[in-house]
Amino acid sequence: MRFSLVCATFVAGPLSIFVLAAPASAQQGAAPGATRPQGGPPAAAAPIAPAPAGTSVAVIDIAYIFKNHVRFNRAMNDMKGDIEAFDAAIRTDQQNFQKKREQLSAFSPSGPDYKKAEEELAHMKSDVDIKVAVKRREFLEQEAKVYYGIYREIEDAVAVFAQRNRISLVLRFSGDEMKPDDRNSVLQGVNKPVVYQYQLDITQLILNQLNAGATMPAGAGGVAPPAAPAGSPIGSDIRNAQRPPANGPIVPQGSPGRPSSGPGMLK
Repeated sequence: MRFSLVCATFVAGPLSIFVLAAPASAQQGAAPGATRPQGGPPAAAAPIAPAPAGTSVAVIDIAYIFKNHVRFNRAMNDMKGDIEAFDAAIRTDQQNFQKKREQLSAFSPSGPDYKKAEEELAHMKSDVDIKVAVKRREFLEQEAKVYYGIYREIEDAVAVFAQRNRISLVLRFSGDEMKPDDRNSVLQGVNKPVVYQYQLDITQLILNQLNAGATMPAGAGGVAPPAAPAGSPIGSDIRNAQRPPANGPIVPQGSPGRPSSGPGMLK
């Protein structure tokens, strides 16, 4: 009958995003149909429009964003405090139940006082079980709402970024490095949907936009880098986007609170 909130921790390596430019080569020679005046200078070549810069594909580490999202961490910290307070109240009920149970030894098993004490114990246990079940459901619903709200924010920010930078597809990937001596880590690495990417990671740009003007709460699982100034255009400095390494253990697949393959819920 204990509740606990396990904060998600992740490992992410330094990655960056770089917009690949495709400069057009200047056309050599005269343009079709151009004539050269007798004795005059060569006719100017027709200008060619430069090819659009950018990439149609990018990747994003959703787990890293959840870990370092300021408002998400603050909500999880508040929820953790509520769980700890409820846990303390349940411990008090358990202590009262134990004291009542010890009193049974003072009564004869065949006497009316013993039967009455047994009935009281049964009612106490039933009340505690109901309180735990109800509160557990409330916590799970609260957690689901937090994950839902933050994930929709991420989706909106990614959509804006992709439209502004002519990106047609954003794939989810994980920046966690495999640990050869950790079976869960190896399994996660083997099942990564993105095998290789080079300078297509937009994670830090999206995170900076979401964290603009906010400060990571004390005791949070992640440590967000300085956020971009509020109102700054997303993707304005796409060439210099760097994701600092995150230090922390890899949480196995399916652990509480780990949104590696989907928002994880308290268990």
